[in-house]
Amino acid sequence: MTYIRVVSITIIWLLFSSASIADEQQRRAIIETVNQFFLAIETKDAELLESILIPGSLNISSSEQLEGKSELTKMDYERMVSALTRPGRDAKERAWDETILIQGHIAIFWAPYDFHVDGKFSHCGVDSFQLVNSGEKWLISNASWTRETQDCPQSPLGPISQ
Repeated sequence: MTYIRVVSITIIWLLFSSASIADEQQRRAIIETVNQFFLAIETKDAELLESILIPGSLNISSSEQLEGKSELTKMDYERMVSALTRPGRDAKERAWDETILIQGHIAIFWAPYDFHVDGKFSHCGVDSFQLVNSGEKWLISNASWTRETQDCPQSPLGPISQ
């Protein structure tokens, strides 16, 4: 009886740990896709950005305005690639404390971020990326974010490195 109990517990533990390992691998792959998004912005690499975005995506940002109102900016795929990789400014985006939800071949990445232009703080907000697993890798199907200049929390990542 004890032998059967030990074997049963071991099998259950292996099943749960295998699922946990697979989930962690998926989480790491999603974070890698998001980090590639940030790297494409920083290096102005349109080819890299295009390799992780699904063509035809609609991307939306919400900017704070006076009196608590917000302005929505919609960008299609082409405009997003062009805007995020245009030359002329050094940009760096960093996210932390991400929440990742995964169900099958879709996922959501949600995290606070800060954004710096030419080495100076520009704004903060929350990034929300919707991702789809193509079977080979995770791709961003939609990006939405807030853009805030007031009451930004201090990043736990510290100052940006030049």
